[in-house]
Amino acid sequence: MQQEIDPNTFTQKDLMQHLLQASQHAVTREEMIAQFRQAEQQSKERFEQVDKRFEHVEQQAKERFEQVDKRFEHVEQQAKERFEQVDKRFEKVDKQLEKQHQAIMGIHQEIKNQMRWNFGMLIGVGSLIIGILKFTAT
Repeated sequence: MQQEIDPNTFTQKDLMQHLLQASQHAVTREEMIAQFRQAEQQSKERFEQVDKRFEHVEQQAKERFEQVDKRFEHVEQQAKERFEQVDKRFEKVDKQLEKQHQAIMGIHQEIKNQMRWNFGMLIGVGSLIIGILKFTAT
């Protein structure tokens, strides 16, 4: 803190010291303008750096997304090819099952015919035996 200055003892030396101290703390208008311009320039440069960083990060993200898209397209193509192979296998299996079904149906028809013939033979032989028994019994 400064001492109280007595106006009665205020000398030219005191005046010069006071003016020197005041001028050291005072900033001229030109200095303020220069400081503001310097601060604006620094801010502008920093914002440009940040913009460049964002552009760089954005470009990297874009490249990575493109790589991911290519990978997904590749995986999708592989899956499509595999599904097509599976579809072909199912078609082959369906054809084989259809052939087996037709063969089984043929065997089923043969069994039905054989059973009809056997049933007819049974009835015929049974009738013949009954006829012979009736004919011989009389």
